[in-house]
Amino acid sequence: MTAKISPLSIVVVVLICVGAIITISHFHPPGESQDVMDWNLTLVGNGEVRVLSLDDIKAMPSYEGYGGFFTTVGVVNGPYMCEGVPVEELCDLVGGLNASNTLLVSARDGYLMTFGSDQVRGHFRTYDPQTFREVPHKELEMILMYEVDGAPLTDYGGRPLRIAIVYPEDEGMVTEGHNWVKWVDKIEIRMPSGA
Repeated sequence: MTAKISPLSIVVVVLICVGAIITISHFHPPGESQDVMDWNLTLVGNGEVRVLSLDDIKAMPSYEGYGGFFTTVGVVNGPYMCEGVPVEELCDLVGGLNASNTLLVSARDGYLMTFGSDQVRGHFRTYDPQTFREVPHKELEMILMYEVDGAPLTDYGGRPLRIAIVYPEDEGMVTEGHNWVKWVDKIEIRMPSGA
């Protein structure tokens, strides 16, 4: 007696395999096998280029705050205690950020995110993690995070450097997850087009 395989079963198996491939590539960014001690951050702005090691970044004055985010499917992460360097201070190393600039943050896996200068200075929408309704917030800080809850980031968590949107006290609010760029390896100050 031979078993018949339905077309629906084949589709399900194919979807599971594709999902596994996507999950594996998501959990293991390109170059993940590279030791984090060899990881460099390239800063570009105002005609200057600086390359910082992870040790260079950790030697800068740090900022600690609470931050959490939600994904596009509504999964809430955090809030966590986050530690890192304010992104605006990193920009100061290559001439500083002015109101007309934008900031392009690039990740090792090819992900890119553009931020306005107001966002770099902490102007983000914040949400109640239960209802996802927008709620008012106090002062926010955009940091390049290297520790979460007192430990280095995990590979999946964006090791070794990740953008985080944080606030000084745990107010239980979250921001949008697409802003929390993982595996950051380049930050570039961009002039407005036509300038």
